[in-house]
Amino acid sequence: MTDVKLFQITEQDKNHYKKIIYKIDINNKEIIIKVLGEKIQKVLNHGTLNRAEAILIEDMGKLSSVLKENLDLPKLVIQKILFAMSYFIDENDEIPDVIPEYGYLDDLTVVGWVMEDIQKELPKVASA
Repeated sequence: MTDVKLFQITEQDKNHYKKIIYKIDINNKEIIIKVLGEKIQKVLNHGTLNRAEAILIEDMGKLSSVLKENLDLPKLVIQKILFAMSYFIDENDEIPDVIPEYGYLDDLTVVGWVMEDIQKELPKVASA
């Protein structure tokens, strides 16, 4: 597999993603989680996971647990988590997921950025 750090997020990208994050309706949480489960099942059904897919599935599990175990998270944290999930779900994001070896590099980077960003806002017992 290619280097998982190959895709970089610029400040311009972050500002663009933040605008999207602020628009996420947290009332759609259950729908996003349902579609996330379908996406993960599709990836698993495809066969042997590459490194990026395995990391992303693990990260989605961590983010799902944070949502489930912390019902009093700030709205913005919930929006960020739902954005990360939605980005992973979207097969036609910055690098389309169907591109072998490269398709999930942007997902890894975006999800990692969100996970790092929300760390300081999570209760000590819940770490993504």
